[in-house]
Amino acid sequence: MSRTAVAHAHNEIVQQACSDASAVQDAVNLIAIVGSFHRHLLALRQAGVFGDDLNNHPVSLTFVSKLNSLCRMSLDREIKAFEAIDRLQRGEDAEFEVLPL
Repeated sequence: MSRTAVAHAHNEIVQQACSDASAVQDAVNLIAIVGSFHRHLLALRQAGVFGDDLNNHPVSLTFVSKLNSLCRMSLDREIKAFEAIDRLQRGEDAEFEVLPL
């Protein structure tokens, strides 16, 4: 069952996370985006946002949206990625499609 939560605008940690979540929408450096996301997830957790509230926080969803966009995610690409992971774990090479930015 779903419920609602409140993201508190007066919290400096939330403000910085929101600022960076907006800024990364124009970014293309996957490592920098993931690093920023990780840093803000930890800060939000330390500020008392955790569990489902953290997973569904607007900051989390905005970063995930950027990652989905940057990786050109679709259901087909997701399935192929899991198939490739299975092959790699079995010690087999895996070919994958590279979509340029």
